[in-house]
Amino acid sequence: MHRQRLLFLDQVRGYAIFGMILVNFLGMFDVMPWMFKHHHQGFSYADHIAPLFIFLVGFGYRMSFGKAIAQEGMAIARAHAVRRYFIIIGLGLLYGGFDLRVSIWDALMDIGVSGLLALPFMHLAFQTRITAACVFLAGYQLLFSCTGYGDWVMENSINGGPLGPLSWVFILLMGTAAYDVFTGDKWKMMCFRLIGAASFFTAAGWFLRAPWPGIKPHWPFSAYAMTAPYSVYATGLCFLTLALFFLVCERLRLQLPCLSTLGKNPLVLYLLQAALVLIAEQVLDNAMGGVPALGLLLVLFMICYGLARYLEITGRIIKIG
Repeated sequence: MHRQRLLFLDQVRGYAIFGMILVNFLGMFDVMPWMFKHHHQGFSYADHIAPLFIFLVGFGYRMSFGKAIAQEGMAIARAHAVRRYFIIIGLGLLYGGFDLRVSIWDALMDIGVSGLLALPFMHLAFQTRITAACVFLAGYQLLFSCTGYGDWVMENSINGGPLGPLSWVFILLMGTAAYDVFTGDKWKMMCFRLIGAASFFTAAGWFLRAPWPGIKPHWPFSAYAMTAPYSVYATGLCFLTLALFFLVCERLRLQLPCLSTLGKNPLVLYLLQAALVLIAEQVLDNAMGGVPALGLLLVLFMICYGLARYLEITGRIIKIG
């Protein structure tokens, strides 16, 4: 069962990487549908990918941190985690060109800062981590709604801007809660809990989005804002995605080998596709037609898959230690 769970995790991680390649590249072109792009209002397919990536970071964080404590003790496990997430922050600064207003607030920076915010709670009970996640998110929403920060973010930044990790850490900590679901052995109970969480969070996201007469107005619902409706709703979709992959891989015994290959080295593939997309943005015409855009997407994917396959064949898994 443990072996199969690792295969299932590689599959869903591979899907997240594939989705990131898909939306980051196709989102550049005017001809592509609304669902492949990010928007100031609304939730597209593109808006599902980054939360899933960070949700899975939380899942793996909880798993690896527990192993590190058992093998090396709490102090060393924490020191390694601090080092890891500061390195990711450094990579985020480089990727964003040290643009402290906009560009650096992408997935790498959000993962790095959220990882540090989550660290004090990583070894604590399920209920404590859930409470911390909700406090972080409520704090962000309060700052967004009750100060000028919300207007500034919507006009000037992305992914919640400098305070966005207070919202992203909610998704990461919910990923740690998803890992706890898999500590049991009864697959039906695992699926029931995952689907139950998916239903609760997606419904709660819509509820939080709506205006409450006499209490609050309509809250923005987009990755630009990172307000509570977006983070909660996205978390629900993450639980649902996890449940679907678990059912398909564990119960139906179906897998796409290419996804497992991509899922074994998610960090290096994220960096590679990010670099290739940056280059593409500089040299390609946004008005390009759909057919050539899809052809170039295939080329980009094959480059990423080629590296992933080479690393798999040679038995290399590149991680930040």
